[in-house]
Amino acid sequence: MQDEVIYRYLTGKCSPEEEQQIQEWYQQDPETHQREIDRVRLVFESVLVHQMIGAVERRPKRTWTLRKVVRYSAGIAAGLLLFAGGLYWMRSHTYGEISSQYTALEIPAGQRVSMDLADGTHVWLNSGSRIEYPVVFDRKVRRVKLSGEAMFEVTHDDERPFVVETFASNIEVLGTRFNVVADESRSQFSTTLLEGLVKVTSGDQHVILHPDEVANLINGHLMVFHNTDPVAMQWTEGILSMKGISFEDLMAKFERIYDVKIVYECEKIPTIEFASGKIRVSDGLDHALRVLQHVADFTYERDEEHNIIRIK
Repeated sequence: MQDEVIYRYLTGKCSPEEEQQIQEWYQQDPETHQREIDRVRLVFESVLVHQMIGAVERRPKRTWTLRKVVRYSAGIAAGLLLFAGGLYWMRSHTYGEISSQYTALEIPAGQRVSMDLADGTHVWLNSGSRIEYPVVFDRKVRRVKLSGEAMFEVTHDDERPFVVETFASNIEVLGTRFNVVADESRSQFSTTLLEGLVKVTSGDQHVILHPDEVANLINGHLMVFHNTDPVAMQWTEGILSMKGISFEDLMAKFERIYDVKIVYECEKIPTIEFASGKIRVSDGLDHALRVLQHVADFTYERDEEHNIIRIK
């Protein structure tokens, strides 16, 4: 049964013939076809919630930070009054028009968030990251755009590949678990595969990753390595791995994680590259810096007024 027919049935727009068609189709395999109806109903409900949020703040571009999501989630109860308006909107738009509408979510520094997309795919977003995703996925491909770091646990769908677009490369999967770092400001791109298979494409280059492999973009070339740092994937649990990270790159991570500006007032930036080690983010920045002082020669001062850490 086509999604559009189920969609019209749920929104009360189907013809008597289509309603009869739905009923006959349902009786052929109630269990399987109920799942199909539930899937389209999820799309229907997702759009209604999307419309209620959009109606609370009338802005041409729907970009949401985590703070806005928290603030406006408190207004959802009041937004239920807009249900009728959302229903009207649903009935006046086609499935294709709905699937072309994108929402952006930005995660402030110092915060992490996890979310479920319309197809059931689970996403963990690290601080300072941004994701753009459709209200409803297209029938041929599931496409999102990412800046920053995210881990994806993709719902399997043989007929609709899942594509993550970044500034450097596209990652295409059917159903798998993988991590992406796409930091354009530092020209850093990597994809780490945990489960399944992914195809990473950059220009005319492409590589296929297997579990425990990492694709890095180095000087414009996609290179595949074995993942030697499984702890790096524990950022979703608030664990920061220091393995293979330079002092300067680690400070850049601290800026994003702890929402602070770090400036160097030392004659020479410590050149140490950490062979191992990890930090629990919840222990705080001062604890992390004190740990680093055991292996790197530096002191630091806090400028509370300007939210600056001065490395000396």
